[in-house]
Amino acid sequence: MGKFDHLFSPLTVGGFTYKNRIESAPMAFALIACNREAADKSFRKLEAPARGGYACVAVGELDVNFRDAIRIPLPEVDFTQTDGCVVEKVGEYAKRIKRHGAIAICELMHAGAEKTPFGPDQEAIGPNNEIRPNGTRVRAMTIEDMKRITRDFITCSKFVKNCGYDGVLIHGGHGFLFTQFLSTTYNKRGDEYGGGLENRARFPMMILKAIRESMGQDFLLELRVSAADGYGGITPHETGKFVAMLDGIIDSVQISSGIYYDAVVTKQFSSMYIEHGYNAELSAIVKKYTNLPVGVVGGINSPEQMEEIIAEGKADYVVLGRQSLADPEIANKAREGKEDIIRRCIRCFKCFPGSPEEGYKDLPFDSMELAKIVGYCTINPLANLPFDPYELKPPEVLKKVLIIGGGPAGMQAAITASDRGHKVVLAEKEDRLGGLLFFTDQEQDKIDLMNFKNVLIREVKNRAIEVLLNKKADVNLINLIKPDHIIIATGSEPVTPEIPGIEHAHQSLEVYRGNISCGRKVIMIGGGLIGSEQGLHLAKSGHDITIVEMLPRIADESYGMYREALVLEIAKEDIHVMENTKCLEIGRNYVKVLLPDRGEKCLDADTILYALGMKSSLFDDIKIAAGDIPVDVIGDAIKPGKVDQAISSAYYAAVNIGKV
Repeated sequence: MGKFDHLFSPLTVGGFTYKNRIESAPMAFALIACNREAADKSFRKLEAPARGGYACVAVGELDVNFRDAIRIPLPEVDFTQTDGCVVEKVGEYAKRIKRHGAIAICELMHAGAEKTPFGPDQEAIGPNNEIRPNGTRVRAMTIEDMKRITRDFITCSKFVKNCGYDGVLIHGGHGFLFTQFLSTTYNKRGDEYGGGLENRARFPMMILKAIRESMGQDFLLELRVSAADGYGGITPHETGKFVAMLDGIIDSVQISSGIYYDAVVTKQFSSMYIEHGYNAELSAIVKKYTNLPVGVVGGINSPEQMEEIIAEGKADYVVLGRQSLADPEIANKAREGKEDIIRRCIRCFKCFPGSPEEGYKDLPFDSMELAKIVGYCTINPLANLPFDPYELKPPEVLKKVLIIGGGPAGMQAAITASDRGHKVVLAEKEDRLGGLLFFTDQEQDKIDLMNFKNVLIREVKNRAIEVLLNKKADVNLINLIKPDHIIIATGSEPVTPEIPGIEHAHQSLEVYRGNISCGRKVIMIGGGLIGSEQGLHLAKSGHDITIVEMLPRIADESYGMYREALVLEIAKEDIHVMENTKCLEIGRNYVKVLLPDRGEKCLDADTILYALGMKSSLFDDIKIAAGDIPVDVIGDAIKPGKVDQAISSAYYAAVNIGKV
């Protein structure tokens, strides 16, 4: 047997045959196609997994009306139209997906009680009369409302078919309308639509039956459900019984979990602190109740795990969301035996950090801007580009390129420049590639980031790139190489603060380098992202950690779901967090701090570490030595930042080499 025989076996779904068991989750709003700024990026985003070998690609979230369904203030359209700009634009997704032999479906949804009204003609409706925590008044749905919304689902299904799609994915999970009726956490009705499971399932079944009757058997009808809502209101066994009621109505069901408005806590989105494929145990239970094809979504980023899930009968197919952005070529690479160069999603939330409607008030954008930008990726520089990388013209002039620095930015620049046809020399002053990502070799929560670092190293080695290790860049090296173009990727280095007694503390990265062995009681001065994440790592390694942070909150440069996940994980490890607290003095075994109430306190410690920022490494001598040779500066050498800035700046610098 082959390595991934189960994963690449065909699957019959309704009247269609999936060429393998991989489906792409909805990753772009359908109607954003009508936005001139975002349309082309969205088309490419969803064409990519189809080109990458997926069997089925879903276009995201077509809200079925503009009165009580829509979540994002997108422009209103008429779903009864059969031609024109909107049909053409929404249909462009389907055309591009099907061009590569994949099945195209579009997600339909209704937010129900979770809707935020955007205008005077809009309202939130759901199973019950209630006032949401954000103050939104929700009206209990009447039978007439249910009939009207059922008609809306039919109208949108016809619209989708007219746009060229093979079927629809009904979003029945994540706390939206179907979940609100199915889960006792939400549904408190006393009529025939509340109480026992058969009653709670009545309205969702009404919609699904109506779609099937209106659209016929040659139209794919897939349902996504949350098999657990995180609050105990719906269980996987109850979900299985509900799915059993749908035999002969729907064609397939995909299993998710959680609630959108409490996504991190309920595991609707998994962070790097949650096991991969965490919903597979739920889908395995649902499968016992039905003969329908059962899919599973949730933190899956490796073909090895996909094969295992299917081989063990936990699901019939897998649904990839963020992984489809991280490496849309995952299907092709796995099929071709190239799984060692798959860029595996690191679950950092760069692509979707959360939304204002979820209560994240620290986001640097509003809902509409989010709808336009969702889909960027830390580790894939091709995600959400403003141009089509497949239409890039080759360089007008091929160059000899010297890249100085073998961290993630330098390696990505080397890979891209080599792929563009340039002759590349990569010089690194250390005895290894990887730069500051060396620390991931020891971090239990950074396995995926370590994998990414290792993929970059393998990709460099797989190309005709000359790698010079233990080679410091200077005028002699430049004279030896005689490059036509230089890229400076010298990275950043830690800042040493001017704190009395700083000589008694150690820069935190020295722990990863093996130069320091920490005692049991550790004080981390600096609770930014580096200090917070390393403090968490040390706590999980058995140390008693105190984080001292001058700002009002730790990990302040982070936001949205990732920051929430990190802070929750820190709380689980019982780390002592001191915010609004300034370090005044460091002694051999103590730290004196100024507390928020302006009082002073001495904290005892066995080991004192500091993580108080990074600064770009100096490279003026390199620029002077370069003389008239064109020079680009990328990554942390521009300004200390995160991996996404390193990878993106590297790609842009490399694709522009050789343009006249």
